[in-house]
Amino acid sequence: MLSKFVKLLFGFVALLTGAVLVLALVVIETEPSVLKQDAPSPEDVEAAGQVYKDVLFVAQSGEWSEAPLIVSERQLQSAALLTARFVPGSRGDVTVAPSGIELRVSIPVPIPGLTRWLNVAVTVPEFENRLSLAKVALGRLSLPPDIALDIGRIGANLISEDQLGEALMTAASSMRIIDDRAYVDLQIDRAGKNGIMRGVFGALRGGEMPHKDLVESYAARIQSAMDRGDLPETGSVLPYLVFTLDAAHEGATERGEDPSDAFTASMFALSNICGSEIFFAALGSMSLSAPEGVRDSKERCAPLKLKDRIDIRRHFITAAALKAASNRQASMSVGEYKELKDALGRGFDFTDMAANNSGIRLAALFMATPAEDWPRLISRIEAEEDVIVSFDDIPRILSRQEFTARFGDIENERYMEMLGLIERRIDALSLHAPL
Repeated sequence: MLSKFVKLLFGFVALLTGAVLVLALVVIETEPSVLKQDAPSPEDVEAAGQVYKDVLFVAQSGEWSEAPLIVSERQLQSAALLTARFVPGSRGDVTVAPSGIELRVSIPVPIPGLTRWLNVAVTVPEFENRLSLAKVALGRLSLPPDIALDIGRIGANLISEDQLGEALMTAASSMRIIDDRAYVDLQIDRAGKNGIMRGVFGALRGGEMPHKDLVESYAARIQSAMDRGDLPETGSVLPYLVFTLDAAHEGATERGEDPSDAFTASMFALSNICGSEIFFAALGSMSLSAPEGVRDSKERCAPLKLKDRIDIRRHFITAAALKAASNRQASMSVGEYKELKDALGRGFDFTDMAANNSGIRLAALFMATPAEDWPRLISRIEAEEDVIVSFDDIPRILSRQEFTARFGDIENERYMEMLGLIERRIDALSLHAPL
């Protein structure tokens, strides 16, 4: 009887393995369906950013839009190009056609010694009342659109306590196609926007986002320390960073908070008070129920600096918070896109990138280290030079023409070499020495 059971089990495993291999042969392909693309340009950042601003305006107004959101094929192409960079090596392409919005994505599949691709194709047709799909394909495998939509909705709900799938399904009530533009009637308010943002960032982070009550408790601790005079209102922001890290350690070891939540919530609080308005626009209203309550603290933190610069303080803290909220690739890309946009105005600044990457690496280090070891890391932070790299020989304020002449684009080898120099300097900081 036991021998028969073992044979049946072996046969089931072999059958399952064979099914997986057959599915892989159908789904995984040798070539990407999306051709090699140019690196994102400042115009791409500006085009995609305008879409985000339009959606944010509707959400922040607290009412459904009376006029449709109009999105051009160029804007959708730019958004796909930027979003694809969140997964290294991926490519995205969007076409607006009479049949609907056609999205294609090619994602590299890591197989030792081989280059293989997962190609995804989705068509969103014109719809009324509820989102629908006309085509879904994984490689050579076509899926029934309704079933694929339900799978996506359920999967999005499973990764988010905010019912991300339902929020995405109901974010728009209709879509019409006219020439190369999509006209979308939005049904998204502030609460819906916050739910979508929490879900998206939670998926990038690999876990639920901390509750806003926890963020507010850390903001209150920082504010109380400021009121007591324990934290300075001039000079370096470093004491704020050390205070916040100590508070996170106390929360994780004495108040029973999940270490990842304690660190993320504390960084959210610090960024709401001493970080960039970019963070506040993206995550502030979902991480603090009464963001106006931190206005006084933000004004008092405003003179503080890092590397004797206010903007570097904002970059460092905001990047650390974004890393805690998502993942390293996404947070690096956000900083990179800001500098690309700046190339249209004041110029691309590698020192801003150095501050971003230093903050990202700090967050990555703490989130990868057991909470009981955090005091040993915190004890290494005695001066700014312990957490942020030297700016010697790192270019600052390059016009678009200067940037292109020296570095080409953000996929050029010379650009990657400069980022490599910054990373090696971060490796040498005392904070990042092996425990």
